Amino acid sequence: MGVGGSVHHIAIYLGAGKMVEARESGTRITVSHVRLGGDYAGAVRIAPAAAPGTFSTWGTDVWTHKEPSTTSPRVHRFPGPTAVRVECQKHAESVTAEGYTNDAWSYLPDYGAWITNIYIKGAAWLDGVRTCP
Repeated sequence: MGVGGSVHHIAIYLGAGKMVEARESGTRITVSHVRLGGDYAGAVRIAPAAAPGTFSTWGTDVWTHKEPSTTSPRVHRFPGPTAVRVECQKHAESVTAEGYTNDAWSYLPDYGAWITNIYIKGAAWLDGVRTCP
């Protein structure tokens, strides 16, 4: 904030305590450590709207599989919650994990792999997602 409550500086938070900013009009853009003292006014988080068919995984160290089965080869490990695009879902091998049992699996085209719906936030059968052939 500046004198009289007017905004005079805007920066974009990058994560890990860093921001991108131009300290003054006409100066180069630089990456700096976040500064919260002085006349700091506040911040907002700008999040993109989720695309249709986009869901979030939950849990840590969750694996996708080549086929909708826990015995098929592993393809990709999600270290934590991750936004994923689901193309379709189908009933296949029943899985019990984290106190839930479900036979629904979702196909993730960006990974060329399947994930049990137990590890996708939402209903056991995802609303608005077509059934795979």
